[in-house]
Amino acid sequence: MPRTKEAFDAIRQTTRQKIEAAALSLFARKGLSVKIGEIAEEAGISQGLMYSHYPSKDALIIELVRQATAISSQSITDVTESDGKAVGKVNLISNMICQMFADAPVGIDYFIFMLQVGMSDFKVPEASWYSSELPDPVANLARVITKGQEEGSVVQGDPLQLSIVYWAVIQGLCCYAVTGVPSLPEPKMLNRILLKEEFL
Repeated sequence: MPRTKEAFDAIRQTTRQKIEAAALSLFARKGLSVKIGEIAEEAGISQGLMYSHYPSKDALIIELVRQATAISSQSITDVTESDGKAVGKVNLISNMICQMFADAPVGIDYFIFMLQVGMSDFKVPEASWYSSELPDPVANLARVITKGQEEGSVVQGDPLQLSIVYWAVIQGLCCYAVTGVPSLPEPKMLNRILLKEEFL
């Protein structure tokens, strides 16, 4: 019985997901110098099949950057644009991050992958990066920090610098996690970076 177009599309989508998962994990742990053959082997497919999905390693990197920026921007924007005080938003973000360490290692891989991209000379097309439609989580959190300082719940200091420190701590914890060092932060630990003692 011949396969339907829907069945072929489903197989193609599954193969793309295998390629992306393999590439994300390898890029996070080994950097962007990983070879196409390594990715194909990790995904359990031939190089020829891989090239039928992604014409080059650069195209695959760009797609993973697009995914990472979309996921990180949307998840933080959902919190920062919600109703409520800044202290509640900081708590929500810290809880979300700690949940990632407990349940979603792919989130850690995205963090480290983006760090690898940032430290390389890879040129990311502007369309794949943060924009007005997909705000940068650092800038988004800085706006919450500014509001929290006005409300009296967030420590004083330059909001952008405080946001950078917060995200840098998370990146550092992700680095420990990918090297096999147990890393299970608690929300209160992260909140201490931004919130005044009486709001912890």
